[in-house]
Formats: sequence, structure tokens, C-alpha cells
Amino acid sequence: MGGNEDPRERLARLVVERVQSEGGTDPRFDPTTFAVRYGRDSVLQLDHLFHDTAAASDLDLESHVAHFVSTTMSSIEWPGSWNEALPRLRPVLKPSTYTLGSPPDLLLSRRVFPLVDELVAVDLPTHRDIVSWETIDKWGVDPATVFAAARSNLATITQHADPSKGRATQRLVDRGGQYVTSWLLDPGWLASHQGRFGCAPVAFVPDVDTLYVVPSDDPDLLANHFRKVEEQYAHTSRFLSPQAYTVDDRGAVVTYDYVQPEDTGSARARCVHIAKEYAAQSSWLIRQYELDGVRSEVSTATVRTTPFGPRTVTIWDHDVDCTLPQTDLVAFCRDGFPPFYVQFEDVLSITGIQPVRGLDPARFRLPTWPPEDLVERLRAHSIPIE
Repeated sequence: MGGNEDPRERLARLVVERVQSEGGTDPRFDPTTFAVRYGRDSVLQLDHLFHDTAAASDLDLESHVAHFVSTTMSSIEWPGSWNEALPRLRPVLKPSTYTLGSPPDLLLSRRVFPLVDELVAVDLPTHRDIVSWETIDKWGVDPATVFAAARSNLATITQHADPSKGRATQRLVDRGGQYVTSWLLDPGWLASHQGRFGCAPVAFVPDVDTLYVVPSDDPDLLANHFRKVEEQYAHTSRFLSPQAYTVDDRGAVVTYDYVQPEDTGSARARCVHIAKEYAAQSSWLIRQYELDGVRSEVSTATVRTTPFGPRTVTIWDHDVDCTLPQTDLVAFCRDGFPPFYVQFEDVLSITGIQPVRGLDPARFRLPTWPPEDLVERLRAHSIPIE
């Protein structure tokens, strides 16, 4: 378990990471008392948890830690009624794989951007706690009311663009309680930057605490931010999205590739986003397959440069039971033959493969290689990518 890492230190590290992901302020391990402290004076004692998990596997330990932290933190100053909770609600953006491993329909969430979900947090003095379906049932309110209240509260803390600041790039880092990445959900906030830029604004949210806003009419500046944001996104455990966001003709916030599909930086960001979310899903799905005794390769999604721009690619191997992600292209690989590439929509229409129930982003379980007549039809639809 954890190689040469001391079991007590490993447990403390996992708790610190989980407290941070739950919105706890400045979590840190206190080895003298074997506790994790956060916020002004909140303390999580670890002795009982360490005793209860002494024989746990890595997967079980992570599950125990998640349950311990969420239940302990939620018991501190948790509002008992809807009226008490109402002024504390805030929307939060999380990657689509954030709820992996949670019981079905546990957390209240909805998709707002590709591979990015909106959840609702209760903002407490020492931490934030995510609202569940069970909670809103106890409150006696419907999901739409909860989301609307959270966004209404957000509108009181967002700061629309100041025209006097000119065209300077804006970088905001959440130091606690500002919910800066959620500002994308405040109608009109991103659009308010059009006045000071004199062009469409572009926003980036590489992790859950960082927000950049830049003008869209400087290609070098924009390309530099795509590179910087991808690097930041790839090297944080609190990743959110490498994509850029802008406003369309109606003022709605959309991904930049939606309005500029030919932009190389935007196209690559979309692919990197898809690959990362599938990588997170793969790690979880491999563990689930191991627990359930399922023998299937969990295929990855990779980013490939092609003559028509960056694309995501996965591999359908001959004689291998595999679970494929939904990518732009599928590489059909068989020993003794060169691989050929087919667009995913053509693979769907020719083979009729069906998605695995309950997986988001979608995957397709493929226990066998297609019959030869279908292989030839697929080959006829192949496209060169070299």
C-alpha cells in the first residue's frame, strides 16, 4: 500500500487531499496529534479511521476516506432547513468524472459545458459541502429551484468587467469563497468584457480555482494561453478544463471551438479534455472490472495530429475484448496488417455497437472483432491520417 510510504502519513495525505477537494480551507497534517486541521479551527482526528482501515485495500481506503471526510465535514454547521441553506448556496463547476464512484444519483448535478458539470455547494465558514438529491428531498424543493438560488447568490459576488482596465489579461485565483470559476455561469459576466476588449472575450478555467480572461483578436496571446492552460491542466489534481470559453451571438457562454472550429489551439484543447476525462474514467473502470471479475481491456483515448487537425483516437484490437471510449477516430489493428482509421460515427452506423449503460463519458463494450464483411465495409470508409 503506497510503496515505502508510512501508512499513517499516507492516510493523512489522502484526508488532506479529500478535505481540499471538498472545499476545506488550508488543510494540513498535524503529526503530533495525528489529525488534519483546516479552516480557522476545524480538526479531523484520524486515530479511529486509521484503526478501521488498517487492512483495507487501496481502493477501499480511498472510499473510506471519502466517506469519512464528507460525513464529518457535513456535520459541522450544516443548515437544517431550506431557509437556512438558501443564502449559502453557490454553483460550482466540476469535471464530468467528479462523481465517479458515488452511488447513482447521489449528488445533484447537471451538464453545462462539454465534460463539465454544475453542482451546488453549501458555503460554510470552514468548508463547502456538495448538495445531494437526498438533501433537497429533505428541504422539500425541486432541483431547478436549488440551481436558480445558487446562481442568484453567485450574481452578488461576481465582478463584471471594469472598462477602465483596458485590454489587460485578467487572472483570478480563488483564495476562498469567491467561486471565480463559477463566474462563467453568471449571465452577462463574460460578455461584459467585450466592452473593454473591443472584441469577443475568451476565458480559461484550467483548475477549479483559476480563471483567465483574454481578448480573442490577438492570435499569439491566445495561442500562448492555450499552451499555458494545457500545461496547468495536465499537472494539477484539481483539474477542470483545458478548453477556452467565449460568448456566442446570443451572449450565451460556449466553448471556443463551437464558434471557431478551425482554430488549432481550440481543437487541441477539446481533444486533450476528452483524453483526460477518459483517463480518469479508465482508472476507475479498471478497478471496477477487477472487483467484478470482468475481463475486458479498457481502451484509452489519445490525441493525434492529422491533416485535418487534432483528433482523438482509440484502438479496436483484433481478438481482444475491449471497452472503447467514444473518440473522433477508431484505429482497427490486426497483426500482419497495417492499421486503418474510421470516423466513430461510421463505426456506429456500420457495426451497430451500443454504449455501456451508466458510463459518462460514453464507452462501448466490444467482446469480439467485427465479422469480415463488416471489416471490409469499415475499411471502405477508412481515411488517411498520416
